[in-house]
Amino acid sequence: MQRSAIAACVAAAGLIAGCDTAHTLGGKINPDTLSLADRCADIMQRAMPFADIDIGQRSSEGSGVRKILARVEGSRDDLPKDVPAGRELGVECEFTDGMLTGFRWTKGGPAPEH
Repeated sequence: MQRSAIAACVAAAGLIAGCDTAHTLGGKINPDTLSLADRCADIMQRAMPFADIDIGQRSSEGSGVRKILARVEGSRDDLPKDVPAGRELGVECEFTDGMLTGFRWTKGGPAPEH
């Protein structure tokens, strides 16, 4: 009885230890383990790889059977505190059947290229 309890604890510990890396596959995000709002936050960060973004509020809502609109807000931690513009960021990601079909900045974002 005691051996089976120890074996169960060891197996559970192994599963828990593996949870930390369960969302990645070779350093890439496995989209099946993240919410669409989390995926949108990751896309936001990838759209500004040079910025240190503190991700804040995340939400998502259905806009039909197949479409989800995810919204993410954040702030840039890499800018000096006295810089008023450009610290606050916001994006919307549209997903259709789990695939990204739209992305737009709602607040801040990278400077437009000319």
